[in-house]
Amino acid sequence: MRLFIAILFDEGTVDRLAGVRDSLHDRALRGSFVSRGNIHLTLEFLGECDDREKRLAIEAMEAVHFEPFSLTIDSIGFFSRQEGDTWWAGLEHSRPLACLQKELHGELAARGLSLQGRPYRPHITLGRRVVTTSDVGRIDPIHVHVDSIDLMLSERTDNGMVYTSLHNVEA
Repeated sequence: MRLFIAILFDEGTVDRLAGVRDSLHDRALRGSFVSRGNIHLTLEFLGECDDREKRLAIEAMEAVHFEPFSLTIDSIGFFSRQEGDTWWAGLEHSRPLACLQKELHGELAARGLSLQGRPYRPHITLGRRVVTTSDVGRIDPIHVHVDSIDLMLSERTDNGMVYTSLHNVEA
């Protein structure tokens, strides 16, 4: 099973981010856009895991202690890719987010889970393989309250990717 740990958003935030995604879609010549139900902020990508690794991930999540905090989504940008760019919504720097991600990473690593070695760059993916010839513009800041994290299952279906929460940890 393919797993990741994420922050999920309230309906109002998802609506606003879906609007940004739709604006990008309207300007794009082509691309694959994240479905409304899959909009999230990844904290840690775990990849293919067995049942034992899933249990270890849940243990790690339960060991992390954090207080509720706020985030501000305030930019839009992209990672340049040859086959088309990966567009994302970006966040204002957040010390509580950085601390949460660092502690989570440490708890997962301490349990022997295989993790990506690259630095954490928080972003909310809106589209992949996007080709556009026009400027997407700016977004009005979106303020988000964070009070939980979720272990997510990622499954490829005939209708695209489906993300399902397997475990939730509240602050």
